[in-house]
Amino acid sequence: GMSTQLELSPLYSSSKGNSTLLSINDTYSLVDCGMSCKKINEALTSVDVCADDIAAVFLTHCHSDHISGMEVFAKKYHTDVYATEGTLRALPNLGDFTRVNVISENDIVNIGTDIEVRSFPTPHDATGSVCYKIMNKRNGMSASVMTDLGCFSDGMKGFAGGSDIVLLESNYDCKMLRNGPYPYSLQQRISAGHGHISNEECARSADSLIRLGSRRFVLGHLSPNNNTEELAITSFVDYLGSREYVRNRDYEVQVASKIHPSEGYSL
Repeated sequence: GMSTQLELSPLYSSSKGNSTLLSINDTYSLVDCGMSCKKINEALTSVDVCADDIAAVFLTHCHSDHISGMEVFAKKYHTDVYATEGTLRALPNLGDFTRVNVISENDIVNIGTDIEVRSFPTPHDATGSVCYKIMNKRNGMSASVMTDLGCFSDGMKGFAGGSDIVLLESNYDCKMLRNGPYPYSLQQRISAGHGHISNEECARSADSLIRLGSRRFVLGHLSPNNNTEELAITSFVDYLGSREYVRNRDYEVQVASKIHPSEGYSL
């Protein structure tokens, strides 16, 4: 078929495991590898991508729901890996199986001639935690993967601004978290600026990004205990409605499934 110029497909997205497939001019890369190699493989097969064709894996941080499948995947497919020093400390043997590229928390990496990947630090509670923006240099289209943010800062707004597609964290519903099964200390870890962002903060962040030209959002990294797909979408659409934005006129939104590959967006 026609060559896709930019595509983002969440393979898995939740507190149980994360991996996002990006395709630019038929070059494939993954952001995170946080499910078993077998599961990542199944997900890739289901979207007609061969694991051998993954050119690079970019890791956001060292929590197991983002790196648990990395070592086996690298052993099997010898895919180039890009990650900060803080992240790589959790994967001490990775270099035995594949080429490891240490990046700084504010970096620009080129893959081939027409893909540029930028990283940006997040205040998430993992050393060297970053988010990524991937750009098609042929036409300027870009996608950002923005989860495990801690909070959505002005710097992040500037970093992700202008992205055509944004995978944006919508981790928890404030009421569910407060009244849910988690002890207070864990509730604080999640909500006090170094953990995750809520449905509400997600919607406010999207408001800023829409002003800067973003139109397509995938809500991701939903908590299995403190959120539902329905709550995430409803709070997003309602908040943006209060700011006069109408879904499918001013923006599009969908939720990344926790358990199987989601459609994502293709431009």
